[in-house]
Amino acid sequence: MKRKIYYAVGVLTLLSIMFVLYQTELVFDYNRGEKDILVQAFNSSGAAIVETNINSYAASTDMFLDQEEVTETVKSLALQMGVDFQDSEKVENFNHDYNQLSIIGKNKQGDSTVIIVHSMDFTDIEGSDGGFETNIVVDVTLGGGIERLSDMQERVKAAVEEHIQGVRATLCIIGSYADNIPEDSMEGIINSVFQTVDALEVERAVYDGLISISAYTPRIGEYIEIGGNRINLNVAMRYNSFEGRTYIWLGSPVISLEY
Repeated sequence: MKRKIYYAVGVLTLLSIMFVLYQTELVFDYNRGEKDILVQAFNSSGAAIVETNINSYAASTDMFLDQEEVTETVKSLALQMGVDFQDSEKVENFNHDYNQLSIIGKNKQGDSTVIIVHSMDFTDIEGSDGGFETNIVVDVTLGGGIERLSDMQERVKAAVEEHIQGVRATLCIIGSYADNIPEDSMEGIINSVFQTVDALEVERAVYDGLISISAYTPRIGEYIEIGGNRINLNVAMRYNSFEGRTYIWLGSPVISLEY
């Protein structure tokens, strides 16, 4: 239980950081064909599917929700995501200027879902500029359901936008290979993925056996901009010696999962 609580809080922290990054840009008008580009990129890697993930985040600075409103918002999101609110594990923190409710549950398809709504009133906080902030996070892990990624992303976005407009979302696909792939071969796989979707490398990080390369492809409409560079595709690979498998992560616009 504690592990799941920490996970829920971690998702909120991660998405909050991503929201700050996303102020640099810009475009969140995917059409279905563009979303399927990530699936096309993954299929070219030759990896076996492990799971897919959608992280969605939205924020508003012009409203404060009380305990009842936060609870009703979570219930509404749970209903739209097919999650039983009553049977879900819950973490809550309610007081006069800070209200948060998080649930962790599954829908009938077995998709793991984390829903977090928290709302803050800064009016009485000394040294603050006052105002409000309300955030919604919906994080869905589909297991191996790569074919449902596009539809689920639309479903999550529609659910969140009923409450707050301007949803920021990241999509991630995780795959694996049943052997230890050497570093030069990892680079070859990543380059092949980029070639499949006309992506050009922007920056890379290589450390402790991990290769992570960010790129930009005009075939995906969404991107973030860092240091004057557009990024909308991130591919990483690492060998897991405990499992004897090599893992690959594909994220758009970035990888939002721990790897």
